[in-house]
Amino acid sequence: MELEKYSKPIEEQSTKLATIFTLNVRDSKMGRLWIPVFDHRFPLRFPLKFAYLSKIREKDNISGNHYHNVKEEIIIPLDGKFEFGLEDVKTQEKEKISIGSEENKAIYIRTGVSHKIISKGDTGILLVLASNPSAPDDEIEYVIE
Repeated sequence: MELEKYSKPIEEQSTKLATIFTLNVRDSKMGRLWIPVFDHRFPLRFPLKFAYLSKIREKDNISGNHYHNVKEEIIIPLDGKFEFGLEDVKTQEKEKISIGSEENKAIYIRTGVSHKIISKGDTGILLVLASNPSAPDDEIEYVIE
C-alpha cells in the first residue's frame, strides 16, 4: 500500500547518547501535512504503553533533569524549538541536540540517560511516547549543567 511508506521514518541517525528519527511527511491536501508519529511498523525500541503531551508556556522553560531506569521515551516536538541536554549517568558523557518542530524529527531517550529539555520559543508542544507510565520511583533527579 502506498501510504505504508509514511509509517516508518525516512532516516535514523545515531548520536552518542540518542537516536534521531526523521519522520516521513506527506503533503496530503493543499495547506496540510500528514505526519504519522506512530504506527506498529515504527522502529520503536520498546512496546508503547503510555503517551502524553507536554505543553510549554514560556521561553527557556526547563523540563526533565532526570533519568529513568525503566522508562524509555521517544520525544517529538509538535510545535516550537527545543534544546535537549543529555548525559549518560554512568560515563558522564554529555551531548546537546537542537530540534525544531519544522524538522519533523523525533528523539529516542534510552534508560540511564539524563535529559534536560529547554524551550527555545515562547511556547511549544512535545509529544512523548513511552514504554511505561510515569512513576515517582523511576524519575531520578540528575541535574545536567
